[in-house]
Parts: sequence; C-alpha cells; structure tokens
Amino acid sequence: MIEFPEIKLAEHSGFCSGVRRALDLAEKAVQGGKGPVYTWGPLVHNPRVVADLKEKGIEPLTDLKGVPPGILIIRAHGAPPEVFEEARQRGFTILDGTCPSVRRCQRIAAQLAQEGKEIVVVGKRGHPEVVGICGWSGNRAVVVENPAEGQERYFTKPVGVLAQTTQREENFRDVVAVLKDRVPDLEVFQTICGATRLRQEAAVALAREVDAMVVIGAKTSSNTMELVKLCRQTGVPVYHIESAAELCREWLRNKDRIGVIAGASTPDVTIEEVIKVMVDYQRSEGQNIEDMYASTLRTIQEGEIISGKVVRIDNDEVLVDIGYKSEGIIPFQELADKQISSPEEVVKVGDEINVYIMKVENSEGNPLLSKRRADHEQAWAKLAEAYETGQPIEGEVLQVVKGGLIIFVGLRAFLPASQVGLRYEPNLEKYVGQTLRVRVIELDRSRNKVIVSQKVVLEEELEAKRAALWQELAEGQVRKGTVTKLTDFGAFVDLGGIEGLVHISELSWARVKHPSEVLQEGEEIEVMVLGVDRERERVSLGLKQVLPDPWDGVGEKYPVGSIQEGIVTHIVGFGAFVQLEPGVEGLVHISQLANHRVAEASEVVQVGEKVRVKVLDVNEKDRRISLSIKEAAEEKAREEFTNYQEEADTASGITIGEVLGDLLEEKEAEEVGDTEAAEETGENEE
Repeated sequence: MIEFPEIKLAEHSGFCSGVRRALDLAEKAVQGGKGPVYTWGPLVHNPRVVADLKEKGIEPLTDLKGVPPGILIIRAHGAPPEVFEEARQRGFTILDGTCPSVRRCQRIAAQLAQEGKEIVVVGKRGHPEVVGICGWSGNRAVVVENPAEGQERYFTKPVGVLAQTTQREENFRDVVAVLKDRVPDLEVFQTICGATRLRQEAAVALAREVDAMVVIGAKTSSNTMELVKLCRQTGVPVYHIESAAELCREWLRNKDRIGVIAGASTPDVTIEEVIKVMVDYQRSEGQNIEDMYASTLRTIQEGEIISGKVVRIDNDEVLVDIGYKSEGIIPFQELADKQISSPEEVVKVGDEINVYIMKVENSEGNPLLSKRRADHEQAWAKLAEAYETGQPIEGEVLQVVKGGLIIFVGLRAFLPASQVGLRYEPNLEKYVGQTLRVRVIELDRSRNKVIVSQKVVLEEELEAKRAALWQELAEGQVRKGTVTKLTDFGAFVDLGGIEGLVHISELSWARVKHPSEVLQEGEEIEVMVLGVDRERERVSLGLKQVLPDPWDGVGEKYPVGSIQEGIVTHIVGFGAFVQLEPGVEGLVHISQLANHRVAEASEVVQVGEKVRVKVLDVNEKDRRISLSIKEAAEEKAREEFTNYQEEADTASGITIGEVLGDLLEEKEAEEVGDTEAAEETGENEE
C-alpha cells in the first residue's frame, strides 16, 4: 500500500491577477452577446483553457485579414501598437487585457525610443510579451536572453534596459552587470512583476522544505519554466506536468512532504485535479483544492487595517501583496499625509507596511488600499497614548502658519509660537524641516485637533540639567559657559541651566571699568567656579583664573633698580598707581613723586600719563611693587650730566675728577653755611 505524503500548496499558485482580468474580459464579452469574440493569440499558455474558451465561442487570432469584425481581446502579454491600429481600421471593438506590469514595460520602451536611446529587453526571444514590448519601441529594441548574449553586444549611445515581467531576477541582474561594462550610459528599469517575484520566492522557499516538487503549467509558459529551473537549483527532485494525467504515483513513494506550485497560466481546476489524484483520501474528508487554495488567502473587509509587502512601485500607484487573491493598489494620493514628489520617498519594494482597506475590489478585481489612512489611525492611537502618559514624541516641522508651526507627528499638529522655545522666537522659519521633540497638550479627535508644545519638553530637560549640574558643581572646576548678560558689576554666564556671576574684579588681571571691555553677550568662554551656594542658588565664577597670571615671574621681568615705563591708572591720597603691563601695577608713594615736597599727587602726574619709574622693591607673594618717579628722574639727570661732562672734558681737557672735586668743595661750603644759618635762626627764636 502506498503511503501518501503531506501535500503543501505554495502561495501565489495559479492565475495571476493579469491573467484573471483577461479571462474575466473574455467571459463578460461572450455573455454580452454583441458579436463574435476573439483573442489576440492564445489568451493564456494553457491548452486546456484555450480549448475551454473555444467551446464558448472565443477564437484566438494571429491575423485579422478576412475575419468578420467583432470584439478583440488583447491578452495579458499585450500586443504591438500596429495590432491595435489594424483592429480599429477593420472595425473591431478592442478590450485591452494587457497586464498593468506589461503595459508599464511598453510605456518605458516607447519613452526610451522617443528619447533616442538604445533599448535592451532581457527576456525570451519570440515570447508574445517581448514581441509586444519591442513593437512599442518602434522595433528598435534588442532582445538579450542571458549574460553570454550581452557580452556579444556593443553600444555607442545611452542604453535603457528592462526585463520581461516573468524574468528570473538573478538572470536580469547578471545581464545588467555585463552591460554596465560595455555601455557608456546605462539606465536600468526594474520591471519584473511583483507577483512573479513573489511566486518565484514562494517556490524556492517551499522547495527547500519538501522532499519533491511538482510544478504545474504549460511547457510553453515562460514563467512556469522559470519555476522549474529555480526549484531544481535547490537540489530537490522536480516534476513538471501540465495536467493530472501526467502525474506518476511512483513519484510519491517514500516521500514525507510534497510541494506543489502552479504557473501563472494554470487554472484552479487543473491544480485541483492534480491535488485530488495525489491525495484521494483527502477528498473523502471533504477537502479539495478550493479549500487548500482558500486557506492560503486571507479574507479582508472595508475599514480593516492589515499588513502587506510592497511588490511594485509605479509613478501613480504602489502594488502591495496582502495575501489576497490579487495585489492591492495604493493610489499615489493615499501614500502619505504630507506632500511628496514620488512614491519612493515613502516606500520601497520589499517594505512591510500597514494599509487600510478602502474597497475590497475595484473594477479590475484589486483591493483599493490607503497607507495614509492606516498611518492616520495608528497616529491617533499613538497620540492618545502619548497624551495619557505625557511622553514626548518627535515630529518634522512642515510649515509656518499664523500663530505658530504645523508639525507632522503621524498627522498634522499645531505648535503655537508661544510653545516653540523657552523664550520668544521671532524667526519661526528656521524651524521648517527640523525634527522637534514635543508633548501633546491638547487632543480632540472629534474636532481633528492636536496641539503640541516644545516649550514644556525644553523646560523639563532644563530642570533635569539644572538638578544634575547642582550636584556636579564644585569650587575649582573649570567649565564652559555662555555670556547671557553684562551689567556694571559683572557678567552672568550660563553653565548649562544655571547662571553664575563673574564679578567685574574677576574678569581680568588688569583693571576693568566695564565688562564690555572684556566680554560680549552670546560669547562662549571658560570660567573657574569660585564658590557654590546651593541654598541661595548662587554661583561665583572667575574668568581671570583661567588666564595666564601676569604676576608669575614679575621679579625677573622688573628687577629692583631697573628703569621702566608705565601709565598712571589712578591717583590716591598717598600717591599714584602706575601700570607696567595689564594686571601689574606698582605704587609711587607721594614722597617718591618729586625731589621737592608734594601736597597732592595730581600736582605732579595725571591719570593716563606715561611716566618713567624706578623699581625700588618687588613682593610677588603680596603682589606689590614700589616705584619711584623721583629717583628715575634723578638717575636720568645724572646720566645726562655725565654725558655732558664727558663731552665737555673732551673739548677743554679738564678731567671729571677735577670737576667733581670742585663740586664737592662747593657742596661742603653750602652745608657749613646752612648749619651756621640754622644755628643763628635757633638763637633768634630763643
């Protein structure tokens, strides 16, 4: 007794949506009874289906001459433009059953021809679909079946390359790779039908799971032959049959699992017969091909949101496999809520997306879908959750409107100008195109109203930063900050949520009259933390502490006894301060201002005056320097006198010793005279 294996029917088996549509057109034409019905060539690559159509009075034609006018159905493979033109001239009514994927290939070929480019069609030479595509190119297209043929071709103009819709993906890629090395300018169009790709992927996936594969389809069917090749590449035994009569029971012996897949031209009835022969006992249990085939399909209803896989992208629509008997269509306007220029901005082939069922079937039997509405529903759910939990969400700013911004958070929301930043924002245009983190502060679906705020998010983030910063701040730290405000007594610096004050005395080692001499608002600087008062929330900062200390090595720069130049910075009752360099000042005591008695320093010097001083003492530790204008002047006088005498001696022959001797004698006589006068004065006072 033969033990029957488990039978697995692959997804996407049987008629594709293009073939079904062409057959539906034929059935409706016959039922309409408006004259004879013809098809341009066999409607499908399946002898049984063609025979069934003939029984219904539908005749295939390959030539229109001498044929009484009637209804002419163009098969899913399409036809060259001259067939359409001749049929119109002869009075035929044309029902165009060209598959949408094939029609796209035809449009591309015609456009490339109009642009004057050379055209390559990767496909089977003589195949009706390929013949039709070449016709739409003005018969300028070159057919390349494999990479070896591509190696034999030479091109001097830009080339556009497209594929027969049932081509194997791998073969197309290999041909393109060869052409890229031989064509100066190559434009590649991915025209393999999404349904074909899915069918081929399903075939390979199933072949890897089973002990043998049965492929059902005509020997003349291009897509069926590709399925056979792909399945055999997995190493599993593959049996190619056109009908149940060709099935051999021995193929099932000692097999645990048998995979079954049918080409795009194989009717359900043929698949059913094959399955019935393979598993007679399943029929007795009430299971048939319709049950098995239906089990691979999902049921859908309007208003439902389901997932699907993008299988093809056109300029005006996107095809999505949703596990239904035909692919769903998303019109361009139903892709996104925001403005887009092409579908590729939203989806790519292979993407798993959620879609909203607008209509179970349109006039061509395809479900009508909307990604925009699915996103819209999901966005409301997401916003409701964000509103309840208070969690921030992200959105892209789309435009500036009166009173604020429009931001896309899954749907369009309003961001009031008062809620954009921590402070008033006069220029909202700069936010267009930016992604912001916002919180939903008002939500009303019945009024389609969503209001969000970035301000509350920024405030919370700032508060969190402040709390962390208060924990981190410590005296002696050097931190970066931004100058926020200048006052007469100093500068306020933002450390990242906390403002500290740099007192005017801590701005520079030199004297500063106003902070604007050193800093500007908005400037980024480094400062040292001098003190932290957490209870009063005050931070004292210093700028000069991070700058070089001019008092380092001041004793070497200004040695005692040296003559220096400086500027009088201010005058006090006991003298005047002189700046030797920014940050280094010395005191000229009032007794050192002149060689005569001085009542006030202003009698001798003025603020801003440049003076020569002599360094009397340097105390680096206490940052004090004692200076003398008087001694600097005396030293200068001595130098001038010495220089003068040396010049005079050279001219008169008198030596400097003689001159100094005379001067000493005169000085002694003066001192004796002064003493006698003082004594006389004292006697008189007594």
